[in-house]
Amino acid sequence: MKTLTGLTSDYALAKRFGKSTSAIHNWRKRGTIPIDECIQLSVQYNVSLDWLVLGRETTADSPPNESSTYSEPVDAEVRYQQQDYAGVPLYDIEAAAGSGRLFDDEHVISHLSFRRDWITQEGLHLKDLVVIRVRGDSMEGTLKNGDTVLVNKALTRPDGVFLIRVGDELRIKRLQRLSDGSLRLSSDNTHYAPEIIHPDALGNVHIIGHCHWHSGRVA
Repeated sequence: MKTLTGLTSDYALAKRFGKSTSAIHNWRKRGTIPIDECIQLSVQYNVSLDWLVLGRETTADSPPNESSTYSEPVDAEVRYQQQDYAGVPLYDIEAAAGSGRLFDDEHVISHLSFRRDWITQEGLHLKDLVVIRVRGDSMEGTLKNGDTVLVNKALTRPDGVFLIRVGDELRIKRLQRLSDGSLRLSSDNTHYAPEIIHPDALGNVHIIGHCHWHSGRVA
């Protein structure tokens, strides 16, 4: 990225993408591929993702220039992926549990690709989407331990299945707003009893977003 943009510091690179410097450090430390930023640079500078992500076809100290192979059009398959797919960040919700910020760059494990036309068709917006993995069996029957869930942060009004924070604990629960203003938290696994949060205690509950889609192992 620095070779391509001509930037020399993590600070300058972070500013280029509107990120914190610690986010750049964490990309390097965790070996995270910032796919959205890579696609952005690949399209802007017309370079191959193979070079940008894997370092293939040239050396790190030999940046693309007008006479290099990177002035050639990106191959059809890569261009198809760039145009038709978008990367949604996958967060480590276990690391994010507690009183800190949930959707911080340092909690990004990877990115999952979704078709842009599917996102539009579903009435979603890329900026509102995050991906998490289910932990535990409380939603067994709907969601299994290890399932991947696409969360829409723009929708926070019950009823439905939502990612929520109760105190310092992150949960996925089926929410129902009751007539007296209380919030019912239910698990689809019948071994777990429902919980009622009364109106005077709702300040301890933060509805993060609606669980829109999931994928997982075939039982």
